[in-house]
This record gives sequence, C-alpha cells and structure tokens, in this order.
Amino acid sequence: MKTFVLFIAMLLFVSCENQIIDDGLQEIEKSAVMQSFPDIIQLPTGLQPEGIATGPNHSFYVASLTMGQIYKGNLQTGEVEILTYPPGPDQTGGMAVDKRSGYLFAAKGMLGTGCVYNSKTGELLNTLVFTTPFTTLINDVVITNEAAYFTNSLAPVLYKVPLMKNGQLPEPAQVISLPLTGDFSMEPHPMIPQLGAFANGIDATPNGKYLFLGNTARGEIYRVHPASGEATVIDLGGALLPFADGILLDDQTLYVVQNMINQVAVIHLNDDLISGEVVGTITNTNFGVPTAVDEFGNYLYAVNAHFDVAPPTGMYPGVEFEVVKFPKFEEGE
Repeated sequence: MKTFVLFIAMLLFVSCENQIIDDGLQEIEKSAVMQSFPDIIQLPTGLQPEGIATGPNHSFYVASLTMGQIYKGNLQTGEVEILTYPPGPDQTGGMAVDKRSGYLFAAKGMLGTGCVYNSKTGELLNTLVFTTPFTTLINDVVITNEAAYFTNSLAPVLYKVPLMKNGQLPEPAQVISLPLTGDFSMEPHPMIPQLGAFANGIDATPNGKYLFLGNTARGEIYRVHPASGEATVIDLGGALLPFADGILLDDQTLYVVQNMINQVAVIHLNDDLISGEVVGTITNTNFGVPTAVDEFGNYLYAVNAHFDVAPPTGMYPGVEFEVVKFPKFEEGE
C-alpha cells in the first residue's frame, strides 16, 4: 500500500512539474508574442505617407501621398511589403478597411477621386469620381454599415458612397455629394495657424448614427448627421485644437492628431456627443509630425509624415518614415 501511495505521489509530482514547465513555456511564448509588436515600424525610405488603416490579422496599410503606392504591413512582425503600385502619377491619403468585404477604400488627394482595392491582392476594384481633378483635396475616409464617407479639405462637402449590407458596392456604384451645413465653416480661425485645409480627419460611431469631422483651419471638431450633413461643433469649453488632422473615436474618447506640434489631444465626450472636455494630450519622443491614427487592441498606431522636412509639395527620396505604437490614454496619466 505504501508503495502504491508513493507511486501516486510521484505521478502527481511529475504531473505538477510538467504543468509548471508547460505554464512557464506558455508564459515565455506569451511574452515573446507581446514583445514582437515593435514600438516603431520602419517604412520604405522616401514613401511620404499621410494615412494609416489597420485591418484583420495584425495587418495595416500605409501609402504615399505624392506617388500613390500602397504598402501592407504586419503590426506583430513589423514587416512591410508593396500591395499595389499605380501605373502612372497618383496620390493616396487617408484609408479605411471594410472587414465585411475586404475592401480597402482610399482617398486620392488632388485627383478628386476615391479608389476601392482588394485589401489582400491590391487589385483595383473601382474608381469613384467625386469632382474635377486638381481643384480639391480628397483627404480621408470612414466606413459605416451603410456607406463610405470621404472628406474634401477644400470645399464644405462630404462624398457619400452607399454600400450594400455585406459591404459590397452596388452596380453601378453611386456617389452622393453631401453639403456640410450648420456650424461647419470655411472661414479660417484667426487664432489657428493655417495649413490650407478645412475638413480633414473623419470617424463614426459604431452604429453609424453620427460622423465626427475635424476642421484643421478652425481647430474644431464636429458631430455630423450622415444623412443631412448638418454639423454641430463640439463644445470643448473654448479649447481649440491647432493643427487638427486625423481623428479616432474609441467609445466616448476622441483622439485628435495635432500634426505639427507632435501630439494627440484626448477628448472625453459627454453622453450627448456634442460637448466634452480635453482631458489630456499624448506625446511621444518617436513622433515626427504624425498625421493619422488607428487602433489595435489597447494601442494606437500613428504614421509619421515628417512634413517639417518632407512637405507634400515635393519629393524627398532620402527621408525615413515610421509607424509609431503607443498606449491608449488612461485617466490620471
């Protein structure tokens, strides 16, 4: 009997020891996976990116504002590869991925268009003509369950592209010009340094009930009705947001990238979504004029445009560009 009890005890010891080893290996593997998401992802030299979009399976997308090519990267490994290279002169600004269809929507800057790509293969699926080329700046895009919305930084209008329930584009695709009314203004604010852009970054509530739009020339953010285009300025208690660029809505927290001053403003929105408070700012020594931001888990990813040394009016093949990872804001920071 004693021998049997000893045998059972040895089995339990070996079992516990194996479990400890297994737990230890799992912790090591978990730690390795967590550490494999780099804080800085190096982009191709000379790319001159402006927008960033995250997608499924740790994927992200960046593109050239001056040449138009789009790259697909992996947030976990930091690897980046070419997705599509345009056959001629091109531009690509803000982007968004529709996980239902796998479509990648891209704003095409001064070309006055938006393009839809297969996010896996890079195949061009559709070109959406919004307005006359070189008279406008199609800057950013957001996708809701009902439509994709593109901003025009040089005119008080959004371009709405209705989508089917599965995210597919109808045949033929439809473009609706949605005038921005209400509080939206094309009058530069005298207290805001001017970059020549008005409507810029855009995001939406998860249910698509409201859009949120930044106005760079005014330093203001608006809640916009997606059907009427009526814009209501968000009351921040008199606070202005100079150099407002890309924006991201996360529950009732609104992140606003302020490009030339290398920071991200953090706004807590009240329940009405038309008032709130700037509760903090995020800075990072790795910022280099960030212009856009997207999220993955508890982290944000901003793309450095380096407009200070590589303004979009020219080409700078020797300048390096990056994607920067940083944690979401927490109260008390």
